Amino acid sequence: MEETPAYEQDAVSLGGGKHRILADLARVQQELVFLEKELVEVEKTDIVSTVCEELLCAIEKEPDPLLPLTIGPLNLGWDRWFEGPNGGDGCRCLIL
Repeated sequence: MEETPAYEQDAVSLGGGKHRILADLARVQQELVFLEKELVEVEKTDIVSTVCEELLCAIEKEPDPLLPLTIGPLNLGWDRWFEGPNGGDGCRCLIL
């Protein structure tokens, strides 16, 4: 009768088979390759603070397209939506 190698006995005792372990190993190797490529890209990048400063300058030059530009007098009627209640008693709403 042929003896089962120790690593296969451990795999079976842990609830995983040989194919499961090989699949996990392949996944880890794939992640390793991905991380090595990322490391190479990071090493090619200039100092991060310099890149951030350049990005910030480029962003600050243009106005935010999602915020409207107000030219002329403001519409003060909109402020009423953001104020508290008119009475001095405060809000009587109860949120449970």
